[in-house]
Amino acid sequence: MARLAPQPGSSNNGHVNGHASGHNRFAEPDALRQRESARDRAKEKASARTAAKRQQAAERIATATEQLTGGVTEANAAVAQLERQMEQIASGAVESSKAAESSLAAIEEINAASTQAVAAAQQSLRKVTNIQELVRGASGDIDLLIQGVGASAQANMESAKLVGQLEQQSNEIGTIVEAVVRIADQTNLLALNAAIEAARAGQHGKGFAVVADEVRNLAETSERSARNIRDLVEKIQTDVKLVVADVEKAGKAASDEVEKAKKVTADLKRVATDTAEIQKACASINDAAKEAATGAEQFQQGAQAVASASEESSAAAEEASKAVREQGKALEEMGKGADELSTMAEDLKTSTNSEKSSEELAAASEELSATIQEANAAATQITAAITQIAKGAQTQAAATTQSSTAAKQIEAAARAMQHKATDSVERADTLMNLLTENKAGVEAMIRGINHAAEASIKSATNIKALEERTRMIDKIVDAIVNVTIQTNLLAVNGGIEAARAGEYGRGFAVVAADVRNLAGESSENADKIKDLVRNIQKQIVTVASDIEASGKEAAAEVLKAKKTTADLERISTDFDEVRRGVIEVKTGQDQALLAIQTAAAAVQQIARAAQEASEVSIQAAAAAQQGAKGMHELAAAVEEISALADELQN
Repeated sequence: MARLAPQPGSSNNGHVNGHASGHNRFAEPDALRQRESARDRAKEKASARTAAKRQQAAERIATATEQLTGGVTEANAAVAQLERQMEQIASGAVESSKAAESSLAAIEEINAASTQAVAAAQQSLRKVTNIQELVRGASGDIDLLIQGVGASAQANMESAKLVGQLEQQSNEIGTIVEAVVRIADQTNLLALNAAIEAARAGQHGKGFAVVADEVRNLAETSERSARNIRDLVEKIQTDVKLVVADVEKAGKAASDEVEKAKKVTADLKRVATDTAEIQKACASINDAAKEAATGAEQFQQGAQAVASASEESSAAAEEASKAVREQGKALEEMGKGADELSTMAEDLKTSTNSEKSSEELAAASEELSATIQEANAAATQITAAITQIAKGAQTQAAATTQSSTAAKQIEAAARAMQHKATDSVERADTLMNLLTENKAGVEAMIRGINHAAEASIKSATNIKALEERTRMIDKIVDAIVNVTIQTNLLAVNGGIEAARAGEYGRGFAVVAADVRNLAGESSENADKIKDLVRNIQKQIVTVASDIEASGKEAAAEVLKAKKTTADLERISTDFDEVRRGVIEVKTGQDQALLAIQTAAAAVQQIARAAQEASEVSIQAAAAAQQGAKGMHELAAAVEEISALADELQN
């Protein structure tokens, strides 16, 4: 059995203790050495583990710094891209701003043209209204002229017929005069027979001889008077023919002027019709000008919105560019920091003072983390600016759509005004030429009517001259009547002498009876001539009065027609003003069309710039988002490096 250990306090205790103490004295150094060796081995193992951990941490830090360096490189590339995009957006904003200014200048020109068109159209409308009143007045005056001159011409024609009847009545007088001449010839023959009978009677025929001689003398007187009447009748007939020709000529001339006046009336109707068309055109120009002004206002609003959005986009692009530059600087510092971290990480692998290296690494990490925060702040500014740019691009796109629609409205209105103005100018030119012709026609008509009036008054004077000839006939007829009375008395005396002579006076009594009968017949013819002369005189007075009245009426119409000439002159003057007004409208709209084309081109340029800005802002937003994500990754990498540095320190 094994020996049991002695109990404490036994007698062998001393021996044992003595023996043990001797033994321990030799065992203690070995134990110490073993413990020290164990401690050394533990330290070596701990050092090995620490070195392994340090190596592992250093490798992880190296990997993290390598990733950090790569991330910084990518971020730098993204920043460079953003910088180019911001420059592109800024350039587009400047172009949009210039285009907006150009379009606003064009709109100012269009506004001026629209204002001028409204003023010209309204002035033309007032003139056209005045022209219409003048045309209606002139047409009415010419209608009255036609009626007056037509009535005068008709009266002249009727008077010519009445004057023609004077010729017929003078023919009747001529026929009666021929009878008187015949009676005078017969009386003369009877007087000759009476003288023969007186000669036969001898002493008893002395009284017969005296009577026969007186009868012959009276017969010759009667014959001369009759022939004088015949001469006067022939002159009257000649004058009547001349008067009839003059009156008919005056009447025909007046009728011709009436036909000319009818043509003027027809032309004035055309003037009235075309004036109404010009009035409609001016009203259309007025409406179109107002539409153009409304469109210009809408275009202006769009252009102002574009200009405002361009300024905002330009400011946002400048702000973004500034932030990009700041981010670039931060990335540059980050690149340097990453390089330093990479160097520290390599040094850490072989460093004998890991604690110091870890502290330096932690400090560098903290500094790099602060730089990343700055870059993140810049990224936030970039994102906000890009959002503002995108919003501005949308505003510009909407504004260009509004301006484009307004430009089409303005162009349509301008072309409508241009068309109406061109048509109105052509109509006005035609009407002015027509008015010039009609003014000349009315002036010629006035001269013609005036000549006809003067001819009528002259004809009335000539007709009155006929009255003088009829009075001469009347006097001659009175002489014939007197001769007839004397002849009748001589015939009575001859009968008395025949009775005294008895048988010797028998033949003379027959002659005396025949002479008395012829005297009675001559007296009847004289009465007929007197009746005809009275009728002729009455007719002459009537006809002369009618013709003179016609002439005066025609002269009065001439005075009225002069007012028509003045009206036509005013119409022509007003048309010239209307023509100048619509020419101004056409010229203004020609310029407005060029301006709207310039404005439309500017709008298209703005639209392209807005589209480009929108596309670039989308790309920039994606790049900024990617950059922000990269910054988060860089921050995470730096955070990991900081944690590893802290771990190394601990």
